[in-house]
Amino acid sequence: MRLPILFIALASLAACDMAPNPAEDTSAAYTPPEASGLVGVRPYPTENDVCQVIGENDLTNEFLDDTATLVGCPYYETDAIADLRDGGGVSVGRIGDWALLSVPD
Repeated sequence: MRLPILFIALASLAACDMAPNPAEDTSAAYTPPEASGLVGVRPYPTENDVCQVIGENDLTNEFLDDTATLVGCPYYETDAIADLRDGGGVSVGRIGDWALLSVPD
């Protein structure tokens, strides 16, 4: 009689292990900068990065500086944002899904 209970308990545990873990989800999607009203120019700092150099428009004029590059990263990309801050970048705002940083040239 104990075997069915043990089987049910083990089956329940196995099902828990098979459930998706959002913390491990590497397929997170984000909207392009244009969906937030931003102008994406190119990936930053390299072609394979998720952050983007952000171009000038009415939403970004107040964040632009002649001695820095305005960079946007999807707001949940905390590691990429931390890397830019470690390199001297300063958070200047958030527009839509994008965190904006001013990165010294």
